[in-house]
Amino acid sequence: MLSGFKKTMTIRTGIFVSVIALPLLLAGCSTRVPPEISQKLNETPTVQQVRSDPDAFQSQTLRWGGTILQTENRPDSSRVLVVAFPLSDSGRPQSDNISSGRFIAVVDAFLEPLVYSRDRKITVVGKLVGTEVLKIGEFDYTYPIVQVEHYYLWPVRKTATAKSYDPYWYDPYYPWHFPHHY
Repeated sequence: MLSGFKKTMTIRTGIFVSVIALPLLLAGCSTRVPPEISQKLNETPTVQQVRSDPDAFQSQTLRWGGTILQTENRPDSSRVLVVAFPLSDSGRPQSDNISSGRFIAVVDAFLEPLVYSRDRKITVVGKLVGTEVLKIGEFDYTYPIVQVEHYYLWPVRKTATAKSYDPYWYDPYYPWHFPHHY
């Protein structure tokens, strides 16, 4: 009799795991991040390393990410100016760290500037195709240029906000409004 009870409980546990727990577990693990973005490349140089010797890294595949400064559309492509930050294991830029520099990501498509806007996070995978000198204030800055093969615009993380409540919510006499002072 006891072995039958164990068998029944084992079956019930298996059903519980497969019907309830497993889908919840898989939903927690699911992601929409493309594998090209989430997979770490072997020996990706930093923006600073490429700026110091761009010829050594010419045509090398890079995975960089950061915060968008500006998106500029041209007749055949879009140029995204990015402040580079180290990437997490999933490829998301970690902007609370120190930046390794700036780069230009060239995408062979129209990117809506209102969507690909300032302060959004982006990760790109592509090849180094050269450099371009642009001004930052009065400073001449050499931007590495990446011809993008894959890119991912990270969703904006929502932060908790303080809610304001009607002051009557805290009134111990609500809704009767006692004591009355007329």
